[in-house]
Amino acid sequence: MKFHLPIWLLALPFLVSCEKDELPYVLPTAGEIDTLTANMGVNYDNQVYVDFKTGSQKSVPYRSYDLSFETDANGFRIYLNTGKFMFVANSGDTSMTSADSTGKTWKTETEHLYDDSTAFGDYRDALGVSKGETYIIDRGRAEHFGSARWRKMKILEVTATNYRIRFSNYNNTGVTDFVIPKNTEYSLMYFSFENGGGLVDVAPKKNEWDVVFTKYTYTYYSEPVTSPYRHYLVTGALLNKWSGCVNEQYRKDSTVNYVPFDSFDATHLPDVSFNSLAGKIGFSWKDYDFSLGFIIIPNRFYLVRDTEGFVYKIRFYDFYDSQGNKGAAKFEYKRI
Repeated sequence: MKFHLPIWLLALPFLVSCEKDELPYVLPTAGEIDTLTANMGVNYDNQVYVDFKTGSQKSVPYRSYDLSFETDANGFRIYLNTGKFMFVANSGDTSMTSADSTGKTWKTETEHLYDDSTAFGDYRDALGVSKGETYIIDRGRAEHFGSARWRKMKILEVTATNYRIRFSNYNNTGVTDFVIPKNTEYSLMYFSFENGGGLVDVAPKKNEWDVVFTKYTYTYYSEPVTSPYRHYLVTGALLNKWSGCVNEQYRKDSTVNYVPFDSFDATHLPDVSFNSLAGKIGFSWKDYDFSLGFIIIPNRFYLVRDTEGFVYKIRFYDFYDSQGNKGAAKFEYKRI
């Protein structure tokens, strides 16, 4: 019995012999060193969104919103504006009228904005349906006073396209239902309780910012839960983790195989363990000296990979503007 090979198989040696040698991978041409100043103001009243690719910025008052909501179809997480020193407590009560915070645990966000430890937590049951529990919201003791400081809120529903919430004053007046759409062109939807409640225009579109310079709450876990120093307001940079941006920190005092900023190039990228920790850049690039004021810590820089896969190295060099006012984060950066 004879076996006949298929025609395409007979032609395979010819095809292989004609195949071109694989071209070596060519690294993209590195960019030039650029500088930017993210000016939050002397009292840090503004948060500044920065896009490394274009060098563009958007500045908005940090007080402009209270809560932000994930926009992904599967998203359900709700975040506090911790720049206002906000806290939330789950009353466990499905009745807004009787709900209160007595004996409940007050929570805020971690600086890294971990998916599994938000202040609101996962308010859904095993089927993904909201449990309808009432949350007590402290909008910030330094920002709001009297009845304006407190709100009650329930998440009535979360779907692939929107959130439906109900909120009121702490004394149960002003009960309002509100729908927050999930606009996937943005990382988050921003909401304020001011003026009866409404959406607020805050951040640029999802792929138009990499980090935001802002005031936020940092938790010192070494301090006891009851310590007044456990939670502290700081100013720094937070990553746009919702767009797919990732980052890493390089420190001479702790990074294995540390490479100085000026020498770091694309050949070193395989050694980088990028992550989506929002507070990786944070505020630790500066320190405060009671004689000198804010000083920049040397031998420390940061890497950010944006949504297009470009990697930027960032190094801070000042925290003061030309008039000597603090709050102006000055840095140089370069696309690798």
